[in-house]
Amino acid sequence: MNEAPVPTNLKELLGALAHGHRSFNSLHLENLDGVKINLSNCDLKGSRFKEARFGHADFSNTNLQGCCFQQALLWGANLSGINASQSFWQEADLSGCRLQRADFRNSLMHRCCLRGVVAANSNWSSTRLIESDFRSSLDQLTDLGGANFENADLSFALLQGANLHGANLKGCCLYGTNLSESNLNEADLSGCDLRETKLKEFQLTTSKLEGAIFPRNFMS
Repeated sequence: MNEAPVPTNLKELLGALAHGHRSFNSLHLENLDGVKINLSNCDLKGSRFKEARFGHADFSNTNLQGCCFQQALLWGANLSGINASQSFWQEADLSGCRLQRADFRNSLMHRCCLRGVVAANSNWSSTRLIESDFRSSLDQLTDLGGANFENADLSFALLQGANLHGANLKGCCLYGTNLSESNLNEADLSGCDLRETKLKEFQLTTSKLEGAIFPRNFMS
């Protein structure tokens, strides 16, 4: 079977999708207006979507390994089950996205907006999430239950009010991170240095705390 030509604009991409093509490695479609587009079950490895608009798009179960979504807008999109390891999302807006079982391992996600995401059992291990915003939105609790953040960098990230029940935060950098009012019940905080972490009114029942370092007045 002849391979489809690599799409260079939205019209060509929609045409290729309409003909049943799902493999588009190394696309370069920056500033694309892809609102509500269906790219589920595609292979988009190594593609560049800098400053693209994908509000309410469907990327479920798609391979996004090594992709660039710098400053892209993906509010309300479905990214459940994606493989986005080693990808670049700096300053992207993923607010309200569905991220269940999403794999973001070893990615760069500085200053991303992740407010109100539903991301149970997602994987963020060794990902840099400096200054990213995971706060709950007005109508949606941020759900990171069972998520894996092992060895991730969450410096100055905003996680107040988030559900982190059963999450793995082992070895995380939490310098300046705001975990106030978050649910950390049964979470693994082993080896974490929490001396500069904001921990007001949070829940920490039956959590794993081996080797964790807390502020001097933590129990007062």
